Amino acid sequence: MPAISTVPAAGSASARRRRIAFLAYAALVVAALASGSAALGAAVALILVSMLLLPALRRGAAWAWATWPLAVAAIGALALSGRGALALGAMPALIAAALCALFASTLARGRRPLIARVIEVTEGAERLALPGVARYARNLTAAWALLFGAQAFVSATLLVCMTPGGAAERFGVRPPFAVPAAFARIWLDCGGLAVVAAFLLAEYAFRRRRLAHIPHPSLARFLAGLTRSWPDLVRGLAGAPHGEAR
Repeated sequence: MPAISTVPAAGSASARRRRIAFLAYAALVVAALASGSAALGAAVALILVSMLLLPALRRGAAWAWATWPLAVAAIGALALSGRGALALGAMPALIAAALCALFASTLARGRRPLIARVIEVTEGAERLALPGVARYARNLTAAWALLFGAQAFVSATLLVCMTPGGAAERFGVRPPFAVPAAFARIWLDCGGLAVVAAFLLAEYAFRRRRLAHIPHPSLARFLAGLTRSWPDLVRGLAGAPHGEAR
């Protein structure tokens, strides 16, 4: 009996630690944005890059172990030159690029597409075995990779060409074209999230028509299931070997 009772307690303690860590990081982001501190901006970016690369680092992926020290060196150079705020401003592009790489990497030969994993974790392997579902999951994984890749490119372009305050301007280089800072900030702060939300809703509506021969859970039910199953999905990504394709 004592051994059984300790399981939920350990899980609860782990959940509390994750919430505390998330709140602490959110507070650091707010402090960096409010103060404009180059050091805080660099710290926020370094933590973010480390968290994004952590699953691949745990898998021992060579590209991740090559990328992480380069990212540390680049962020450190920005901080030492007083341009650490640029690292903070690059967060939307970094997140989009990391998500693009995540979705695209699961399309490699011998790996299971990320959307297929989501379906299996949230709805079961039986759902994935239904006619047309596995192929749709692979195509949708590719679509998400393209979307996040485009977002990374747009966000990076806006960060470089924003006037005033863009990366090119701060390095004393004339950008190839100027983007008003007000527009760039709106996109960097909200535009990417709005596009993701719109794509999610449009894909759900398209899926119901494209796979009309099978039943579909409501969008709210699907999102609730994804939220509940997220820890299992993340653990699977962190430790997934390359021989998982079905």
